[in-house]
Amino acid sequence: MTSLQPDDRVRINTPLDVFNLLSAEMGFLVQEHLRVLLLNTKNEVLATHEIYKGNVNSAVVRVSEVLRPAVRENCPNIIIAHNHPSGDPTPSPEDILVTRQIRTCAEMMDIELLDHVVIGNRRFVSLKERRLGFDGNAAGSSDFGLAAERK
Repeated sequence: MTSLQPDDRVRINTPLDVFNLLSAEMGFLVQEHLRVLLLNTKNEVLATHEIYKGNVNSAVVRVSEVLRPAVRENCPNIIIAHNHPSGDPTPSPEDILVTRQIRTCAEMMDIELLDHVVIGNRRFVSLKERRLGFDGNAAGSSDFGLAAERK
């Protein structure tokens, strides 16, 4: 886990911000890693938690383990990110399914899943931008907005 002090916090407004924050660490890993970014109501990163380290093409994901850090730290917003060791960030059917499951469970706990970003070699895919696993009126926007501005 990496926790950030108020002066060191990065604000996340778009999927590109996520990629810029994590790509140097995650873009060339030889195993699949899944991380969750905890964000406050201003979409500032409070902490980053590594949830899973898998093998060359998969990581088993339990929704409860993904959401646990946000519940413990009472964070209103999260972003999940994982890498594809192949370098191709195209989301798999499993990526889409787990995104849908995490989003559904997070909503029940009043936590907003802002995006799921898949990181490859020098490129990324935002599942939210592609409307993959984000059903309903929150899908499609690449601007996360601010939680404080939601009604």
